[in-house]
Amino acid sequence: MLDRPDDLDTLRALVSHRFVVEVLDALTHRPQSVSELTAAVTGARRAPAAALRVLASHGLILADPEGSWDQPPADTSVIRLTGRGQAAVAALSSLQVWTVLYEQSDPVRHR
Repeated sequence: MLDRPDDLDTLRALVSHRFVVEVLDALTHRPQSVSELTAAVTGARRAPAAALRVLASHGLILADPEGSWDQPPADTSVIRLTGRGQAAVAALSSLQVWTVLYEQSDPVRHR
């Protein structure tokens, strides 16, 4: 995922949303239903739905059955990572990437 100049900015934007990293982590090993993701992600019932919309807007996940993300997917919908999502997970699995994300976003370092 880090093959374009804006990829770090995209990753930084993604990790700034609550539960996005947790949802990506839960999807790392296999597709999961929305109800499985809700159980896996600690937080309010609606929190995973918001994270799913963010991930879908970046093309990192797909739902089966396909549909609009204007409404939260049904609890039985199965969510899976796209190739871009797998690349994001791989990038976020790197300590070096996290270091760059935080070093470049630290406002104290830019004074």
